[in-house]
Amino acid sequence: MQTALKHINGITPSVVSAIEARWQKALPFFKNRGHVIFISDRYRFWDNPGFVQQSLAKTLTDYGVKVTWLDGMSWRSSAPTVPYSSPLLKVEALKCLPVRRIPFVDSLSAQWQVKQIARLQKEGKPVTWVQGSLDERISEKLDSLDVFSVFDDAFCHSPENPLAQKSKLILSQNAFTDDRFRERYPNKARLALPPVELNEHFFQKESPRKLVPENFPKKIMGYLGAFFPEGFDFDILEKSIRALPDWGFLMVGRTNAEGAQKIEKLKEFSNFYHREWIPREKLSSVWQLLDVNLMFYRDSQANSGAYPVKVLESMYFGVPSVATRVPKTSSLEGIIPLSSDPEELINLARAEAILKKDQSKVFESLFYEMHPKVHLARVAEALSQG
Repeated sequence: MQTALKHINGITPSVVSAIEARWQKALPFFKNRGHVIFISDRYRFWDNPGFVQQSLAKTLTDYGVKVTWLDGMSWRSSAPTVPYSSPLLKVEALKCLPVRRIPFVDSLSAQWQVKQIARLQKEGKPVTWVQGSLDERISEKLDSLDVFSVFDDAFCHSPENPLAQKSKLILSQNAFTDDRFRERYPNKARLALPPVELNEHFFQKESPRKLVPENFPKKIMGYLGAFFPEGFDFDILEKSIRALPDWGFLMVGRTNAEGAQKIEKLKEFSNFYHREWIPREKLSSVWQLLDVNLMFYRDSQANSGAYPVKVLESMYFGVPSVATRVPKTSSLEGIIPLSSDPEELINLARAEAILKKDQSKVFESLFYEMHPKVHLARVAEALSQG
């Protein structure tokens, strides 16, 4: 069990300086453009709990750059969850018409959305940045698209379709997705791990042992985050619980109705415990409990383009990780142990807990690559060259 905060991998001044130096070189690009328009019609990045990509908007507005985020579609007035306020930030839904199941109405709605976006694009020289998805009919009619960030579904948009064709830069979250787009666009496809805001002031500290039953095993493996049967392998989890009765298994996060049924079945085991979703800033106590982070993902289209950001948090708290080998973990080859064989995964998990490898250098590298300022700098550098 992780019991002392001394296990936390610190963020060294040299890394912070390197990030800031790269950001300061990139900032004039965004200042010159003056405005960034983020568009996400399929995914809602500002629903609660929000996605880590919100950190991009926060960083830009903190440095005086205007941000408009068109998040999801709605014909009603939208009320997105915005955890911080800035006069430079505006988050609203793309307006659309009701009854879009009627083809004629759906076509009119798409035309209206083209006009909404085009109107914003005419105000100065903004960066237009698609996060996740944008209707191909809209992509085709817009004069310009700067960035397309592929989100969790690597197959949501084909490389042959207008969104990928017209975007000046394509960012993918994992190696599997990058390969898919780089094959057709070697000069504009880039691997860019998702931006994560992480610092020593982010997590609140509480008493770890209050989070699990009194007689729960002291050695604990588990997972922190949403886990749905489509993308999380409950079968491997159950096999692990059965194979290691002297270990506790702690799952913290949301699931759906099907997942809740599986959770109820697992509650029959005394060495399994589940807690509902806990705000990210309060997860410090849970990370202090874990000896191993179990990322038992399934091969699913819905998560084929994703990157497991939990690996960064686990390294920050000095917790080793093991994971299944699927597209989502394609960028973790050589970083953490990967396997899709249940028995091998169980053995790897036990070994990682015993070895207690020094992860500080890997953490430092990932912290740099996943910093919001580096993510933004990568975009500024690529678009400046274009």
